[in-house]
Amino acid sequence: MWRERYMRTGVPALGVLLVSVFAAGCTPEGPGDGIPTHPSDTYSVTLEWDAPTTDAVGRPLEDLSGYRLYYRETESAAGSETMIELGAETGVTVSGLPAGDYLFAVTALDTLGNESALSDPLPVQVGS
Repeated sequence: MWRERYMRTGVPALGVLLVSVFAAGCTPEGPGDGIPTHPSDTYSVTLEWDAPTTDAVGRPLEDLSGYRLYYRETESAAGSETMIELGAETGVTVSGLPAGDYLFAVTALDTLGNESALSDPLPVQVGS
């Protein structure tokens, strides 16, 4: 499984708090029915999370340097995920996704380059 590829280091795993999915290039709501007025072939997913405050052993975390986002379609083979290097922002929008079912997870990095374990994978259905 893709989650098992990463070892826990000095930074704790993160929990994703908020996810938003939008169709690219269309109005968010149709006339009274909540369905996009212009169906699109691609979508964007916005993820936000809380920054960790302690390391893996419970000490105050003072050397957090950024995050990485990993995602893949659920039917994709393990090891086929996409990784995006993020700065210190606690959110990201991934655009240009075709309709499908995806798994998203985030890791934290410290100033030495140690990477935390993946957050719990978050399943997101994009499109219908």
